[in-house]
Amino acid sequence: MTQPPSSKAGFPRSFLRSTTAGFTLPELLIASVILGIVIAMAGAGLINIWDADKRNTTEAERQSELNRALDFIVDDIKSAQSVSTSGVPIRSGYVGVFKLTTANGESVAYYTAAKSTNLRWRGPRVVYRREFGSPEKVYALVDAIANVPPTCPSNGGDQAGDHGLRVFIQDEIYVKICLIGQLNNSRTVMLETQAFRRGVTPLP
Repeated sequence: MTQPPSSKAGFPRSFLRSTTAGFTLPELLIASVILGIVIAMAGAGLINIWDADKRNTTEAERQSELNRALDFIVDDIKSAQSVSTSGVPIRSGYVGVFKLTTANGESVAYYTAAKSTNLRWRGPRVVYRREFGSPEKVYALVDAIANVPPTCPSNGGDQAGDHGLRVFIQDEIYVKICLIGQLNNSRTVMLETQAFRRGVTPLP
């Protein structure tokens, strides 16, 4: 009995091998290299996105801290009986900026100082609030302040502060406050606000 012709009859053996053989070693190596490059590029892109997101989050947190510090200073000024850039009591290692008298008659002064060895605070400078009570209290209000003079325009009042915190006090009532925060080694952010003293000045 005659066998039916094979479907592979008439094709060269070399063709049959080429249709059934897998990838060659050079092809696999090239594919592996391309895949590695794609994965590396994707990984680098994800790292860049993560770094940018982390940087944006850090900067947003810094601006929030600076805003809270400004709000605190504004509240201090609003309720004060007096506010002035002159006669700020000297304190070793600190640079006086301005002083005020609270509604309770207590004296308060604001300073900036270089970051101490305390790892809790970030530099280059820190803003401090000093209460002349009994006992005297000095505490950090906000850290990571830039060691540069703020460039905000004057309101025509008395000026004080060249190290990250600057105030302009006009007629002991209207106060403009400028604060520069250090975001990283090369970037800073400057915020400014104003406050009107509403406290009653005691009669002499």
